[in-house]
Order: sequence, then C-alpha cells, then structure tokens
Amino acid sequence: NTVPKTNTASNTNAITALPDEEHTQAQIDEVFSLTQIFPTEFSLLSKSTPRDPDNYDPDDYFEENRSYEHPIKYSILLQPQDSFELSEEEQRQLWPPKSISLCIQYPAEYPDISPTISLLH
Repeated sequence: NTVPKTNTASNTNAITALPDEEHTQAQIDEVFSLTQIFPTEFSLLSKSTPRDPDNYDPDDYFEENRSYEHPIKYSILLQPQDSFELSEEEQRQLWPPKSISLCIQYPAEYPDISPTISLLH
C-alpha cells in the first residue's frame, strides 16, 4: 500500500500563476476600494512599483499610479469597536493585548475562487 504523493509542482503553480486581465483588474479595484474604507488599517504586503517615482505617494493605491506584483497580499488591522456598554476592563478582557490583522492573499482566479485568509498576531 503506497500513499499517493501530493504534486507540489502543480500546487506551487496554482499559487504563483498570474491572473488574466479581467481578474487582475477586479483584484486591483478591490485593493483600491479597501484602502478607501480602511485608510489607516490597510497595509499592502505584496510588492508594488510606483509608475512615476518622482511623484510617488505611498498611500495612493490607484492602478494608474502603481504596478502590482502577483499574488496580491495585504493585511487589515483589526481593532475593537468602541463600546459604551462595556467597561475598559471588560474590553481588555475581550480583546487581545497584541494587535491582530486579517491577512488576505488573492489566488490568480480571485474573485471566482476564495482568497487565502489568515490572522497575523
């Protein structure tokens, strides 16, 4: 009885495959939208290159100003909501003392398939 081996070459290719033009545009549009919703919590983890280094704004994620390398990976810092119903002590007990971030990585076929999601702590 032999156990079948996992084909690591095809698994690696699935992670490093480049998205087609339609998927690329959807991914970049979503990154830009998330930077507008979470301006201080968003952090791009994958590499990107400014299209115009002389006028580079590190907080500008618009596609015309930045070239993205795939797979796109980013994190969003999670923060407790202000709750007037809980005391400060109760809030400290319910929320970890260290920061937590949601880490997202897009596969080439995203948004047709789910992203990889993990917590950074």
